Amino acid sequence: MGEAEHILQDLPCGCVVFDGAGTITFANRTLCSVLNYQPDAILGHSIEKILTISSRIFHQTHFFPLLKLNGTVSEIFLTLKPMTGSPIPVMVNAKIQNESDPICYVCVFVPVWERRKYEEQLLETNRVQQKALDENAMLNRLKDELESNQFALDRKISILSERSQEYLQMGKIFMHDMQEPVRKISLFFDTFMRNAHIAPNTDDARHLSVIKKSILRLRSMMGSMLDFVQVSNASDPMTLLNPADLIMEARNQLMREKDAIDFNIKIGELPEFDGRQTQIKRVFYELLKNAVENKAPDRALSIEVTAVISEENIYRNHSSKYKYTDHIKIEFADNGVGFDSQFNDYVFRLLNKLNTDSPGLGVGLALCKQVISSHYGTMKVKSRVGEGTTFIITLPLRQIADYTN
Repeated sequence: MGEAEHILQDLPCGCVVFDGAGTITFANRTLCSVLNYQPDAILGHSIEKILTISSRIFHQTHFFPLLKLNGTVSEIFLTLKPMTGSPIPVMVNAKIQNESDPICYVCVFVPVWERRKYEEQLLETNRVQQKALDENAMLNRLKDELESNQFALDRKISILSERSQEYLQMGKIFMHDMQEPVRKISLFFDTFMRNAHIAPNTDDARHLSVIKKSILRLRSMMGSMLDFVQVSNASDPMTLLNPADLIMEARNQLMREKDAIDFNIKIGELPEFDGRQTQIKRVFYELLKNAVENKAPDRALSIEVTAVISEENIYRNHSSKYKYTDHIKIEFADNGVGFDSQFNDYVFRLLNKLNTDSPGLGVGLALCKQVISSHYGTMKVKSRVGEGTTFIITLPLRQIADYTN
């Protein structure tokens, strides 16, 4: 036995022998070295002394009962508890020795340091796989949500397309079906007035005067509505615009058509931006006309146009969506009569006007706001009574990748 014991002492793995009560009767030098124990610190003690708490439980409930039942166990993983240092993962092979008296059990412990690494890699692989599954589930949810949004958007586009066609049809009605009856009424009324002999300052004369004013207002309203429809649906292409040039063209047009009073206009450095030339020029025209019509009586009219570049969120109806792009913010300021801030929204509504003495029906600013909205921009106003009014227009610098000339 001496030579055999010598071989056991120098095995390249730990070896321990314990009896039926679990008391260690032999532990080789390799095991003692691995556990940092002297041999006499292990011999005579329970096998559980060198096991961690979890391995003790496993030893009591599975390992030892299985060993007694089958007489052998193979490739069981336990964790040894050294005197100092970290726990040592080992693979255990054990066998009962029935020939000896009393019966004993021989166990061989092989450290498996790589096992923990493999387990960690396996856990990491599982984590990555689970993350991929979660992301895939999220992508599927987003896909479903996108399809739902696309369906809703398609329905809205269909409705808007139908409304647009109805809107254009309404313009056609104004142009043809209603203008002709009004023209005839106006023609026959003028003929009647030329041939009738109605004394002035009578009730009949006053009634006829009211009728004539109503006819003129109706013709003016029809013309304004038709103009509103036509400008809002202008089909000219999106191009790169020079706003300073368009403002001067609008000024010259206003001076020719309206015989407007001369005014001083100061134009700062205005960056170019994408837009439909006919519509944007009309916006500038309406803003100049509005300034002329609301000029302060005690001072010369002065208009100043400035602009800055700013980062704005392109999402206007989704409060949780953000994507910032370059926008031009144009301020169109005059020193006219101004108005109270409570009318800031009122002035942009169709057929609303604050100055009842001015010509027109209150279509201009509503037209401006609709044009700016169709360019995916915003239009606001700030004003103070007696000091003047400033219109603030915010538009994306770029709306399309390629310009169509």
